[in-house]
Amino acid sequence: MYATKRRRRNTKNYKSPLKENQKTNPSKRHRERLNGELENLASLLPFEQSILTKLDKLSILRLAVSYLRVKSYFQATFKNRQHLQSQQQQYEATTSSTSPSTSLGLCQEIYYHDPTFSEGESILEALQGFVVIVSCDGELFFASRTVEQYLGFHQSDILHQSAYELIHSEDRDEFKRHLQWNEKLTNEHQNLSLEQ
Repeated sequence: MYATKRRRRNTKNYKSPLKENQKTNPSKRHRERLNGELENLASLLPFEQSILTKLDKLSILRLAVSYLRVKSYFQATFKNRQHLQSQQQQYEATTSSTSPSTSLGLCQEIYYHDPTFSEGESILEALQGFVVIVSCDGELFFASRTVEQYLGFHQSDILHQSAYELIHSEDRDEFKRHLQWNEKLTNEHQNLSLEQ
């Protein structure tokens, strides 16, 4: 009884013939679009083209995240510094009529700051070394370009990676102890971040 019913073919779902240049595989289109976006993202990273061509997809994403985290951290720090400087200038403006000029004011008149001059590069050159910023959980937050000269690792290879992978196994406990600075604070200050 049940086998006697025959199914009809659905004639409404007729697909139009494909054009010559139209791709049939949606996963291939997705991969191509993803690869294009990753190439675009890689071109925005502050590294030389020779380094960018060696990066795999996960490294591109890792470096983009690392770059954005560092940039947002330092922009927030810079804005906080500007806010403090503007408050100091307002304070000095209100007190300048009643008090003689301070030594800070004299220094500001003498000192000329050239915005094209990079203090960081000069410090690294004078110290003949490199700078590495490590988060409390052991992640390399920032590494200067000169790290390659001294450790042999390119900056792009170690950013946003665990510092424990670079340290000898016997030194890891000591390194971890130095990173746990917040345990030495009182209870009310333990949950503060570095920015606070």
